[in-house]
Amino acid sequence: MLARLASPALLAIAVCALNAAPSSADDLPFLGKWDCGVATFTFTADTYNNGSEDMPIEEVQEGSDGSYTLLFADDYTISLTGFTDDAMGWLSSSGESLECKRAE
Repeated sequence: MLARLASPALLAIAVCALNAAPSSADDLPFLGKWDCGVATFTFTADTYNNGSEDMPIEEVQEGSDGSYTLLFADDYTISLTGFTDDAMGWLSSSGESLECKRAE
């Protein structure tokens, strides 16, 4: 029924949006261990460890530029950008910025 009500253009946009999202958590480029200078950070699909504590990830948002924003409790966020095979940028909502190298 929904397909009959939606225009072909809207359906095409919906399909493209679904295809743009990672097909599984394994596709997230930030997963693993990263040496960010101040500590080794560890990312799983549902937790972030800042070198001293595990923080549950409440939501992962993918940007159109290939960046990722991780949302945590208390309005804390981390943006991860500029991915290569062995490097990424890390920016917290508190304004701290780090360059990270893959540690695995």
